Amino acid sequence: MTAEIVVIGDEILLGLIIDTNSAFISRRLAELGTKVNRITKVGDNIDSIAQAFEKAAKEADMVICCGGLGPTHDDKTRDAAAKFLGAELKLNESAFQEIQSMYKKAGRVMSETNRVQAMIPEGAAYLSNSRGTAPGLSFKKDRASFFCLQGVPSEMQWMAETHVFPVVQKIKQGKVLKFRTLRTVGIPESALYEKTKEIVQLFHDKLDIAFLPQMTRGVDIRLTCSVQSAEKAAELIADAEGRFVSCIGQFFSNAVYGYDDETLEQSLAQLFFDTGQTIATAESCTGGLIAHRLTNVSGSSSFFLQGVTTYSNDSKMKLLNVPEKLLTDHGAVSEEVAKSMAENIRKMAGTNLGLSTTGIAGPTGATEHKPVGLAYIGFSTDEKTSAIKLTPLPYAVDRLVFKERLSQMALDVVRKHLVNLKELLNK
Repeated sequence: MTAEIVVIGDEILLGLIIDTNSAFISRRLAELGTKVNRITKVGDNIDSIAQAFEKAAKEADMVICCGGLGPTHDDKTRDAAAKFLGAELKLNESAFQEIQSMYKKAGRVMSETNRVQAMIPEGAAYLSNSRGTAPGLSFKKDRASFFCLQGVPSEMQWMAETHVFPVVQKIKQGKVLKFRTLRTVGIPESALYEKTKEIVQLFHDKLDIAFLPQMTRGVDIRLTCSVQSAEKAAELIADAEGRFVSCIGQFFSNAVYGYDDETLEQSLAQLFFDTGQTIATAESCTGGLIAHRLTNVSGSSSFFLQGVTTYSNDSKMKLLNVPEKLLTDHGAVSEEVAKSMAENIRKMAGTNLGLSTTGIAGPTGATEHKPVGLAYIGFSTDEKTSAIKLTPLPYAVDRLVFKERLSQMALDVVRKHLVNLKELLNK
């Protein structure tokens, strides 16, 4: 079975919103053995949408559309579907009652504007949406089954999992496509490939293996397998995964931090849960980003106790008791200040660990001896306090990239400490 995706919205074409919906749908369909032949993006125009539908209906077995189901004047998917089907829009009482019910549960009065969301083309069915007020649509024309879903990613994903992918699963596919992603941090792509190229060669005719560097997060290794059976796919992926993890571990200690969509902060949170450790952060150049990432994980209040952002020298002295002499003699961006920040926040918060960052994000603020991109990570435990110096990359990066990259490296310092601690506790 082949599929096409139609993404609707002027904001997509203008680059105001990044289309993540088609990536999600494509990935999930591939896992189910369905190939996406084309992704079409069109604006909020009835004729353009209908034309996209016409073209897709001639070439695909399934068409999944995202966006344009809201209640405002620029939501044109319903009208385009009606034009494509040569049908009238009529109020669907079941859909209307569902929308009213959603508002009632929220303790709100439904606007008359929302009534349009229950207008369904004759011959089409509405798809129940318990995550929002806009029902989806389904209909068939020529060889293609159409599913019109919402543009809001959280709603679209729920609708696709509820109404679309179960249909795909019932259809026998030619091959099973299975993915596995190994997530690494702290290793350049070239070095990672150099150490694992024999494994790549070993599986070159069995798997597609891709090295996917991300400037701020590390390098992912994507394993893709397309075979006739799910069992064979799982077997090949597991074999390759085990070899990669073992090989990487021989050269780079604890470099693989997670799998598939797992983030570093999720991996780190589990280590905090397992070891019972606590942490406090003192950030300068990362501006609170580390604290933000740590608290992205549910349950983080059990291990993240305190965070301060001390951007100025005065705040470092007042809030962290960093001695003025350290700042005068060594400067804010220095090993000595990073260590003082980490140790003092740990003691003040009463945590097991203290983490700090200080650096020059640029493009201003550099000196002859301290260039843009220079940074220090301070890390303090009950036993010792240390600092890691990060030298600038050989090319310029913007402030946001600098902050993301530094936060990733700082969190990885903590992760590796907790991995070692967990091993000791389990002995």
